[in-house]
Amino acid sequence: MRIIKEHGERKAEILAAAEGLFTTKGYVCSTINDILAMLNIAKGTFYHYFASKEALMDAVIARYIDAEITAVQGVAEMQHLTAHEKMFRILSGAGRDREFCDRLERETQAVGNGDMHQRIMASIVLRLSPILADIVRQGIREGTFNTEYPQECMEILLAASEFLLQGSAFDWNSQQRLQKARALAYVAEKALGVAEGQLSYLYERYEKIGASCD
Repeated sequence: MRIIKEHGERKAEILAAAEGLFTTKGYVCSTINDILAMLNIAKGTFYHYFASKEALMDAVIARYIDAEITAVQGVAEMQHLTAHEKMFRILSGAGRDREFCDRLERETQAVGNGDMHQRIMASIVLRLSPILADIVRQGIREGTFNTEYPQECMEILLAASEFLLQGSAFDWNSQQRLQKARALAYVAEKALGVAEGQLSYLYERYEKIGASCD
C-alpha cells in the first residue's frame, strides 16, 4: 500500500533518493525505475514533480547549491571571525563532505548537457560572489584586504575556479590542476591585496589529490 504524503515532503523524498543514487550508482547507470522501486511510488507520481531524469538532476544540483549557499551565509554572519577566517572556512570547504561534492560534480558532468553545467557554474558565481564580496569589504575595514573591486574580483576568481578547476572543459592531470590552483591563488592574492601565501589553502586540496595519485 502506498502512503499519501504532502507535496513538499514527497518531492524532497524523491530528491534525496536521487541524490544518493546518482552519487553511488552514477547518473548514467541510474533509472527512473530505480527511484520508483526505492520509494514504492507510481511513475505518474514521479512525473508529477519532474519532467525527466535530467530535470531531476537539475533539481538535485539546485538543492545542493541552496545548501552550500546557506552554509556559506552562516559562516559570513559569524561576527567573531575575521575576514580571513571566514574566507578560509568557506573556500577550503572546512566541515563539508568534499568526497560527496566531488562525486556530485562528476555526475553533473556525466549528464552530457553543457547548457545545464553552464547554468550551474553561473548560479554558483552569481549567488556566492556577493557573500564573498562582503567578506572582502570586511577585510578592507580590518586592513587585511586591499582592492577597489570586491564584487568583480570575486566574480572573476569564482568563474576561473569553476571553469578551470571544477569543470570538464580541460583534461588536466593532477599535477597540471595543482599548478593552475597555485596560479589562481597567486592571482587571488594580488587581486585582493593580501599577503603572499595567505590564500594557499586554495590549492592545498589539489596537493593532497596529487600526492594520492603518486
